[in-house]
Amino acid sequence: MILTMMTVMNASAQGSAATALCSVPKGAKLARDQRDNMRLTCLKQKKSEINVSQCLNIANSLEYSTNAEDARMVCLYDLRQQLTAKECLTVTKAMEFPDSGDEARWECLRRYNKSLSPKQCRVFAKGMSYPANAQRAEVYCSQELK
Repeated sequence: MILTMMTVMNASAQGSAATALCSVPKGAKLARDQRDNMRLTCLKQKKSEINVSQCLNIANSLEYSTNAEDARMVCLYDLRQQLTAKECLTVTKAMEFPDSGDEARWECLRRYNKSLSPKQCRVFAKGMSYPANAQRAEVYCSQELK
Protein backbone atom coordinates (compact mmCIF):
# COMPACT_ATOMS: atom_id res chain seq x y z
CA MET A 1 0.00 0.00 0.00
CA ILE A 2 2.77 2.44 0.88
CA LEU A 3 4.60 1.68 -2.38
CA THR A 4 1.37 2.36 -4.26
CA MET A 5 0.91 5.62 -2.38
CA MET A 6 4.50 6.66 -3.16
CA THR A 7 3.92 5.93 -6.85
CA VAL A 8 0.74 7.99 -6.82
CA MET A 9 2.54 10.72 -4.94
CA ASN A 10 5.45 10.78 -7.41
CA ALA A 11 3.10 10.77 -10.40
CA SER A 12 1.05 13.63 -9.01
CA ALA A 13 4.19 15.58 -8.11
CA GLN A 14 5.43 15.30 -11.68
CA GLY A 15 2.05 16.19 -13.10
CA SER A 16 1.40 19.35 -11.14
CA ALA A 17 3.83 22.11 -10.29
CA ALA A 18 1.58 23.18 -7.43
CA THR A 19 1.93 19.81 -5.70
CA ALA A 20 4.41 20.02 -2.82
CA LEU A 21 7.48 17.84 -2.96
CA CYS A 22 7.07 14.63 -0.91
CA SER A 23 3.52 15.46 0.06
CA VAL A 24 1.08 12.78 1.10
CA PRO A 25 -2.10 12.58 -0.98
CA LYS A 26 -5.04 14.21 0.81
CA GLY A 27 -7.21 11.12 0.43
CA ALA A 28 -4.67 8.83 2.06
CA LYS A 29 -6.08 7.40 5.25
CA LEU A 30 -2.81 7.04 7.11
CA ALA A 31 -1.77 7.64 10.69
CA ARG A 32 0.62 10.50 11.48
CA ASP A 33 3.64 8.21 11.78
CA GLN A 34 2.80 6.59 8.44
CA ARG A 35 2.55 9.99 6.75
CA ASP A 36 5.89 10.99 8.27
CA ASN A 37 7.46 7.71 7.14
CA MET A 38 6.28 8.36 3.59
CA ARG A 39 7.70 11.88 3.58
CA LEU A 40 10.99 10.78 5.14
CA THR A 41 11.34 7.92 2.65
CA CYS A 42 10.67 10.32 -0.20
CA LEU A 43 13.24 12.79 1.17
CA LYS A 44 15.90 10.10 1.36
CA GLN A 45 15.11 9.00 -2.19
CA LYS A 46 15.31 12.55 -3.54
CA LYS A 47 18.30 13.76 -1.53
CA SER A 48 20.48 13.78 -4.63
CA GLU A 49 18.00 15.93 -6.55
CA ILE A 50 16.83 18.59 -4.09
CA ASN A 51 18.34 21.72 -2.62
CA VAL A 52 18.55 22.81 1.01
CA SER A 53 15.39 24.91 0.89
CA GLN A 54 13.34 22.03 -0.51
CA CYS A 55 14.83 19.68 2.06
CA LEU A 56 13.95 21.99 4.94
CA ASN A 57 10.42 22.40 3.57
CA ILE A 58 9.99 18.63 3.63
CA ALA A 59 11.39 18.51 7.17
CA ASN A 60 8.94 21.20 8.23
CA SER A 61 6.05 19.18 6.82
CA LEU A 62 6.72 16.26 9.17
CA GLU A 63 4.26 15.98 12.00
CA TYR A 64 6.51 14.57 14.73
CA SER A 65 9.37 16.74 15.99
CA THR A 66 11.81 13.84 16.20
CA ASN A 67 11.13 12.89 12.58
CA ALA A 68 11.53 16.50 11.50
CA GLU A 69 14.87 16.68 13.31
CA ASP A 70 16.02 13.50 11.57
CA ALA A 71 15.06 15.06 8.25
CA ARG A 72 17.06 18.20 9.06
CA MET A 73 20.07 15.97 9.70
CA VAL A 74 19.57 14.58 6.17
CA CYS A 75 19.61 18.18 4.96
CA LEU A 76 22.89 18.79 6.79
CA TYR A 77 24.78 15.59 6.00
CA ASP A 78 23.28 13.79 3.02
CA LEU A 79 22.35 16.18 0.22
CA ARG A 80 24.36 15.79 -2.95
CA GLN A 81 24.47 19.55 -3.36
CA GLN A 82 27.18 20.94 -1.07
CA LEU A 83 25.75 23.43 1.40
CA THR A 84 27.17 26.91 1.60
CA ALA A 85 28.11 28.30 5.01
CA LYS A 86 24.95 30.42 4.92
CA GLU A 87 22.77 27.38 4.15
CA CYS A 88 24.53 25.46 6.91
CA LEU A 89 23.59 28.26 9.32
CA THR A 90 20.00 28.11 8.07
CA VAL A 91 19.86 24.38 8.84
CA THR A 92 21.27 24.96 12.34
CA LYS A 93 18.66 27.62 13.05
CA ALA A 94 15.91 25.21 12.03
CA MET A 95 16.97 22.57 14.56
CA GLU A 96 14.47 22.10 17.38
CA PHE A 97 16.49 20.17 19.94
CA PRO A 98 19.53 21.60 21.76
CA ASP A 99 21.71 18.52 21.28
CA SER A 100 21.20 18.17 17.56
CA GLY A 101 21.38 21.94 17.11
CA ASP A 102 24.79 22.08 18.74
CA GLU A 103 25.92 19.02 16.76
CA ALA A 104 24.88 20.80 13.55
CA ARG A 105 26.69 24.01 14.54
CA TRP A 106 29.90 22.08 15.26
CA GLU A 107 29.56 20.32 11.91
CA CYS A 108 29.28 23.66 10.14
CA LEU A 109 32.26 25.09 12.05
CA ARG A 110 34.43 22.12 11.12
CA ARG A 111 33.20 21.98 7.54
CA TYR A 112 33.86 25.67 6.83
CA ASN A 113 36.73 26.42 9.20
CA LYS A 114 38.98 27.48 6.30
CA SER A 115 36.48 29.87 4.78
CA LEU A 116 34.63 31.40 7.75
CA SER A 117 35.59 34.82 9.00
CA PRO A 118 35.96 35.16 12.77
CA LYS A 119 32.68 37.11 12.80
CA GLN A 120 30.84 34.33 10.93
CA CYS A 121 32.37 31.76 13.25
CA ARG A 122 31.11 33.65 16.29
CA VAL A 123 27.57 33.58 14.86
CA PHE A 124 27.70 29.78 15.03
CA ALA A 125 29.33 29.91 18.48
CA LYS A 126 26.72 32.26 19.92
CA GLY A 127 23.96 30.00 18.61
CA MET A 128 25.11 27.06 20.73
CA SER A 129 22.44 25.87 23.14
CA TYR A 130 24.74 24.79 25.94
CA PRO A 131 27.07 27.33 27.62
CA ALA A 132 30.04 24.94 27.62
CA ASN A 133 29.67 24.41 23.86
CA ALA A 134 29.39 28.16 23.33
CA GLN A 135 32.58 28.76 25.32
CA ARG A 136 34.49 26.05 23.44
CA ALA A 137 33.24 27.39 20.14
CA GLU A 138 34.36 30.93 21.04
CA VAL A 139 37.84 29.57 21.80
CA TYR A 140 37.75 27.61 18.53
CA CYS A 141 36.86 30.76 16.62
CA SER A 142 39.63 32.81 18.21
CA GLN A 143 42.35 30.15 17.93
CA GLU A 144 41.55 28.08 14.84
CA LEU A 145 40.58 30.80 12.39
CA LYS A 146 43.77 32.86 12.32
